[in-house]
Amino acid sequence: MAKVLVHWSIETRPGTVGKEQNRQKGTGYMRRTILGTLLLMLGIVVLAACGTPIAPGSGTDAAQSTPTAVQPVTEPDPEADPELEATEGTANLEGAELVVYSARKEDLMKPLVDAFEKETGIEVTLKSGKPAEIQLLIQQEKADPRADVYFTTDAGGAQSLGEQGLLEAYKSPNAAKVPAEFKAADGTWTGVIGRSRNIIINTERVKPANAPKSMFELTDPKYKDQVALASIEEGSVKLWLAWLLTTRGEDFTVKYIKDLKANGAKVLAGNSDVAQAVGRGEVPIGITNHYYYVFEKRDNNPVALIYPDQGENDPGTLVMPLTVSVVKGAKHKDAAKKFVDFALSPAGQEPLTTQENEFPLVPGVALGSAKAEGVRTIDQIKRPKVDFKELAEAEKRVVELLGPELTAGE
Repeated sequence: MAKVLVHWSIETRPGTVGKEQNRQKGTGYMRRTILGTLLLMLGIVVLAACGTPIAPGSGTDAAQSTPTAVQPVTEPDPEADPELEATEGTANLEGAELVVYSARKEDLMKPLVDAFEKETGIEVTLKSGKPAEIQLLIQQEKADPRADVYFTTDAGGAQSLGEQGLLEAYKSPNAAKVPAEFKAADGTWTGVIGRSRNIIINTERVKPANAPKSMFELTDPKYKDQVALASIEEGSVKLWLAWLLTTRGEDFTVKYIKDLKANGAKVLAGNSDVAQAVGRGEVPIGITNHYYYVFEKRDNNPVALIYPDQGENDPGTLVMPLTVSVVKGAKHKDAAKKFVDFALSPAGQEPLTTQENEFPLVPGVALGSAKAEGVRTIDQIKRPKVDFKELAEAEKRVVELLGPELTAGE
């Protein structure tokens, strides 16, 4: 929404307030009377030209005898608010403002924001933070939202905010080809790009023939003291465990994590720490998101990427979308919708995939700059069907059950 500033200016010279005001009032009245007469005469000419009968007594004499029939031009009120706000439609939003709350790191989000500003002329204010922090902020600002757009790495969190009525239903035309599993049925969030939950190995410490083919093999004693995973502070860890909880149940999920820990699995602060430890050979095997592998591979570290549980009877590799939404009550709703459209367009996808090597969610679309040896497109990954509505609730339970087990350094 652009702001149009209108400034009124009234000037008087010192010592002229008395007679000068009376003179101005008299002159103003004469001008208004003459103007009223001229306007009425013009109306008569137009009516006559159109063949419309003119009522008796409607000539110039009538106009002079009833000057209130034509409203005078009034002087601006010096006490009026000098800032008048005007809304604009989606056709012309250049110069508008937009506030984006992002759970994606600022340096990774900024290229998309810069490309959007260049494309549209809409100025963006970007606020970044961890998924839980951004979600809480949107909840706290419910009565008077400051954010217009919500961009997150946690689809479960987006689903939760949507169910709380904090996100606007908007189905972008550019989302038509995004698989149904990666967007809310009511349009409150839409998947933009994806990341998969993979196993990464150091090929100098683990022979590919002996590498695990399933997440559930990692509790086997032959992998004792060889595995690392990230803490529960990472949104993708919570989402992955929530998926286990909803598909395998609480008992299985808790036992699986405890068995991992008992088998010597290390809990590191973040997914990047896991990938880097594997790349350096400090840990032979890591559970992390696929794109961290890409960075290690491009640094020429001896790593390989495994898509777990791809067998005929296996559940598949979990794919997690990054999502975008319009915030309910957004003050710049038209600009927010335009941002969603842009993020789902080829021009918006390019800076997103370039920064973190995540993949497009639309089948058949090439990886582009996210391409690296061993990385698959969305249609090449066997993946489970995921209900993010269930996962949103399960995430809370996961933290209760496994928070202490998955604290970094424990």
